[in-house]
Amino acid sequence: MPPIAKHWPRFALRFLPGLYVVILFLAPLLMVLRVSFYAGGGQSGYGLGSGGFYKPGTWTITNYTTLWHDGYFHDILKFTVELGIGVSFLSVLIGYALAYFIYRMPPRLKPFGYFLVLLPKLTNILVIIYGLKLILSNAGPVNHLLMSLNWVQDPVELSNNLVGVTIGLTYLIVPYVVLVMLAAFSKLDENLIGAARGLGASALNAFWEVTWPQSLPALSLASLMALIWGLGAFMCPYLLGSPDQITLAVEVQRQTFENINWPRGAATAVSMFLALGLCTVVFFGLSRLALRQRGQLR
Repeated sequence: MPPIAKHWPRFALRFLPGLYVVILFLAPLLMVLRVSFYAGGGQSGYGLGSGGFYKPGTWTITNYTTLWHDGYFHDILKFTVELGIGVSFLSVLIGYALAYFIYRMPPRLKPFGYFLVLLPKLTNILVIIYGLKLILSNAGPVNHLLMSLNWVQDPVELSNNLVGVTIGLTYLIVPYVVLVMLAAFSKLDENLIGAARGLGASALNAFWEVTWPQSLPALSLASLMALIWGLGAFMCPYLLGSPDQITLAVEVQRQTFENINWPRGAATAVSMFLALGLCTVVFFGLSRLALRQRGQLR
């Protein structure tokens, strides 16, 4: 057998994933980065106009200097980070509790629990969001229930505001947290929990001293995943929010497709990528430090 044929499987396993990343991730990112250094094509110089998407062959850092001196952009960046952190915290809180509840279910009921968690992911995201708009609307079932119970006299605004964005994002992120935590819970050593209970520990103490420490690495991964999803939010702020709930992803769409200003949209996209990367690195560093202090990492 020729040497190249002998080593082809190992070569393919190493080369093809790298090629996949280059073609579908690195190359588009480099193209967006290049567009961010073009001069704007609008007739007004920077903004609205019909002079083309951008001016080919130009190089300028004006897109970034203008962007980073724009107070409106600062507000969007601040809101994006705050929304991402808040939603990720809420998603992890709900997802951890739900995953532990499914984990403690009788074996015959666990498939049903898995099905309920995966059900939202079997539906198109637009269908889910528009369904949430109907559920959270002033005439929707939630407000109808609240008013029938006399808890409120008038419909509560649950959509087209921050409440709707938070509910929608949390609903979309929680299943990922649940699946990560269920995978971690399935690897727990039940003998340790039984030993703790046998030594007189209550169910709460056994959870806190045995289950909780063993689940921390997976909890860190689930939190990071939720944070990335929260920082990159687009559909929920766009469809469930108001003009006050504009994230960086929504601003990219607005500049690119509404203002037809590709350089500004590309600069915003690169800034969003950098902000997401910075938050991810900070979170990853803090989580590893916390796990190392608890002895979970070497």
